[in-house]
Amino acid sequence: MKFLNLKRIRLRPLITHLIVSLGYPTVKAFTVTSNRLLAFADSVTIIGLFLLVIGIIYSMNLHGDFDISRYYLRRGLRSFRMFAPPPGEAMKEKQNPAEFLDECRKKRENAFNYPLFLGIVYVLVSVVIVYGFLR
Repeated sequence: MKFLNLKRIRLRPLITHLIVSLGYPTVKAFTVTSNRLLAFADSVTIIGLFLLVIGIIYSMNLHGDFDISRYYLRRGLRSFRMFAPPPGEAMKEKQNPAEFLDECRKKRENAFNYPLFLGIVYVLVSVVIVYGFLR
């Protein structure tokens, strides 16, 4: 299995993730009175490390590490009245774990880990800014 399959990147989600994740560093850089580039690099580093942690957890999800736990949690929660499906909505009562795992695998077939990718890029960009421009 490849680490990052760059063919799966779609432009619209990538731009959305970029806008959302670079919002705080940009605002931080414009509000600081002195050494704006250092403030931008610091906030990009923090956002990048945060995205790396989220990306690692999401990578575990994409590899199917939480699928069987999700199956049994969903099955157990159905026994409580407040977590039961609405009266008009039919839930797959007799779905076995193998069918559930196949269904989950098909759902995430073309998924891409944007948080991990952007976290790596942001940390690398902050390293280049700090060691290239601020030394």
